Amino acid sequence: MKRHLTILNALAGLAVALLAMGLTDATAQLHKCIDNGAVTYQNMPCPASEPRQRPTLDQLNADRQKKLAQARAAAARASAAPADAPPPRPARPDSDRPASTDRTRAAPEPVKAAAPAARFSCDGRKYCAQMTSCAEATYFLSRCPGVQMDGNRDGIPCEVQWCGR
Repeated sequence: MKRHLTILNALAGLAVALLAMGLTDATAQLHKCIDNGAVTYQNMPCPASEPRQRPTLDQLNADRQKKLAQARAAAARASAAPADAPPPRPARPDSDRPASTDRTRAAPEPVKAAAPAARFSCDGRKYCAQMTSCAEATYFLSRCPGVQMDGNRDGIPCEVQWCGR
């Protein structure tokens, strides 16, 4: 009987030791690494393929100012039309609709120039932080699917960042 108690005590001690080892392993940090497309999990940080230095706030601000200056320059170039450029043509009426004989209808609104549309294209951006101007945000809101730039749904995009100033 005494021998059974000794074996039980030994097993209990072994169980406690194994449990303690398992708890330390469970609290260890796990790192998911991707190396040449293969995913591995390890307890050490992933090796860096190349050293990366985090940019400073001054560098980030300088990059932002440079992008804004480039966007302003592009907008200025696009808005400066050559003097010999023909005026925009009015929209053509729908040929398959019958002509209206109602004389009380209001005159059609003038056609707006399509210059802003030529500068922008739907390229997958969805948020105000990705825009560089109110005109760009307005273009994306009116023409691109899936954008999230009008939180209060009043038709004015990016009021805090661009269009509310």
